Amino acid sequence: MKKMFFLTLSACLSFHTLAETLLPLSPAQLTQMQVQWGHLQTQQSGLSASYPAEVMLPPTQTRVVTAPQGGLITRLDVSVGDTVKQGQVIGQLSSPDLVALQSNYLQSDTQARLHEQALKRDQELFKDGIIAQRRMQETQSAYETSQALMHERKQTLKLAGMSESQVQQLAQKRSMQNGMAIVAPISGQIMEQQQQVGARVDMAMPIFTISNPKPLWLMIQVPIAQAQQLSAGTTVRLPKQNLTAKVDTVLRQLNKNNQTTQVRASISQGAERLSVGQIVDVALVEQTTQGSFAVPRSAVARQGEQAVIFVQQPKGIAVIPVKVILEQDQQLTVRASLRGNETIAVQGVAALKGHWLGLGGE
Repeated sequence: MKKMFFLTLSACLSFHTLAETLLPLSPAQLTQMQVQWGHLQTQQSGLSASYPAEVMLPPTQTRVVTAPQGGLITRLDVSVGDTVKQGQVIGQLSSPDLVALQSNYLQSDTQARLHEQALKRDQELFKDGIIAQRRMQETQSAYETSQALMHERKQTLKLAGMSESQVQQLAQKRSMQNGMAIVAPISGQIMEQQQQVGARVDMAMPIFTISNPKPLWLMIQVPIAQAQQLSAGTTVRLPKQNLTAKVDTVLRQLNKNNQTTQVRASISQGAERLSVGQIVDVALVEQTTQGSFAVPRSAVARQGEQAVIFVQQPKGIAVIPVKVILEQDQQLTVRASLRGNETIAVQGVAALKGHWLGLGGE
């Protein structure tokens, strides 16, 4: 008997809940509940549900500044966090090895000059028939060998950090220097400093790490069904940051555990507002906006996993189920079977929810 009564009561409650999807409330009751109204707005942006994305730095935008030669770091002009420009001098290195390289270059330059003079002399003598062609060819070969050696040692100086103008000045003034500039290879921000002033370093030892934070990558985890609709150039949005990015590529590697794949997007404008390693929410821009509406967060009531809005109708207040597809600050994007010109409750929703659930308010 008790079991039968329980089943009957449950059936009545279920029926009662369904019947209250239209709430017959009078204007006086609505005023007492302090209900305020607003107009439903058709969502123009066509955003999808949000997906998690990790902010990453493209590997092509990072450079390691290394010691061009072994020596002693005598000066560092920047530190972690500083912004530098390509070609900027960011330190100084004193290197005995540089002196040896300059000496070798000067010797080869001198030999190249002497062989050039000898070649010009033998060319005149051969023209006058004084020397044999064989001797002139031997002089030509010696000249070309000396030129090759001189250019090789000149290139070594450039690899050691000397500029073209510094090498030319060395050849003209024959005055050697024992220090060399440490130069930034790219524009960007100093991300890491591996050495301090006074440290002795070997050739190619890292001194700084520089990264250019524009653009950044967004590695987005997207269900395969949505990813298949994307292509290079598709716009995606970061609603909370009010930023946009462009899809670069869709990786054809599926995560079998959750059936998602990675979509890579690039962001340049506003990239300084993001940090490498940050997790952000990204919404895809859909092609169709039919049935999507923008509503204030205060207009949506939730009961468990169900979300509803309250729509004004001639015979009462209709409780309309909605699907929340995007949340951004105080505005939600929802999908619902509505025309788009309805008037909805935007304040006093808690009281309407309480009446709907038979609680007499919240």
